[in-house]
Amino acid sequence: MIKQIIKIKKEKDEKKLMANGIIEISFAGRGGQTAVSASELLAKFAFENGFIDVFAIPIIGAERRGAPISAFTKISKEKPIKTYDSVLHPDYQFIFDTSLLEIPRIRESIKEGTILIINSKKPIDTTGLPENLKIYIVDATGICIEHRFMISSGGILNIPMLAAFAKITGYYDLKVMDEVLKREFGEKRAALNMKVAQDAYNSVKEVS
Repeated sequence: MIKQIIKIKKEKDEKKLMANGIIEISFAGRGGQTAVSASELLAKFAFENGFIDVFAIPIIGAERRGAPISAFTKISKEKPIKTYDSVLHPDYQFIFDTSLLEIPRIRESIKEGTILIINSKKPIDTTGLPENLKIYIVDATGICIEHRFMISSGGILNIPMLAAFAKITGYYDLKVMDEVLKREFGEKRAALNMKVAQDAYNSVKEVS
């Protein structure tokens, strides 16, 4: 198991705060689905939008394509983050592949009140999951196929999933995503990323 901590700090600025406390986010994906890079990008987007402390912990279970992997991000608007361990019961849970919900440790990490963001065309079976969940779905795979936003392992799911998260939470917006992605990838690549992001932002929907 490989653990890498990416931590970014800055002084609190005068931007309007949108959240209080420390927000814990978990990513469940398979090797090649870009879940780990999603955890890192989310930290960068939040930092860009005024969160005073963020860090991402990619924890890679097995370094092979298709194997289940997990990654975690913590973001804070008002106080430094002092615990750098992985997230046991997240406030938000990304599910990049619905089959991952069959894995006991992932199901058991979902607490009452957790908000799920799932890559799916249609609502999922919630049998056995806690009550009072908010569940959002976005067809990230379909959007990637439509825009040919692909790598050898499949769709580049991080961008549509993170755009859906922006719509759901308001922790950052598409403008922030665009600014960060231009710095990361250049204007040409960022433009395609943002077409994908816009479609996901517009199509994510709450189903529970």
